[in-house]
Amino acid sequence: MSKKLIAKVGTYQKNGETKNEYDELGVMLENDNGPYILLDPSINLAGVLLKQNIHAATEGKQARSNVMISIFDSEQNQQQSNQVQQQNQQQNYQQQPSPQQQQGQQNNNYQQGYQQK
Repeated sequence: MSKKLIAKVGTYQKNGETKNEYDELGVMLENDNGPYILLDPSINLAGVLLKQNIHAATEGKQARSNVMISIFDSEQNQQQSNQVQQQNQQQNYQQQPSPQQQQGQQNNNYQQGYQQK
């Protein structure tokens, strides 16, 4: 059975309700040799700790020196996982310019350089 490794990193308001903000750090799995953890290599644990300490400060709590991670059963928290994925997609989404836009920008840069000479 797989379990999700989740860190609460803040709160936000949505429709007048306070919601928790989470970062998904990885999964805990188990095989014949016992449990093991797979961490997402794109997660910066120092950044997660910083977010947690900022959140603690806003609530008047003391800063920590360790990242606090919760473990949830995957099936039990499918809705929470979907919420985490949506938040990550919204925060990390950056639209890349199309090849036509890149070519247009290169042409504009070339024309500007030509006009300056």
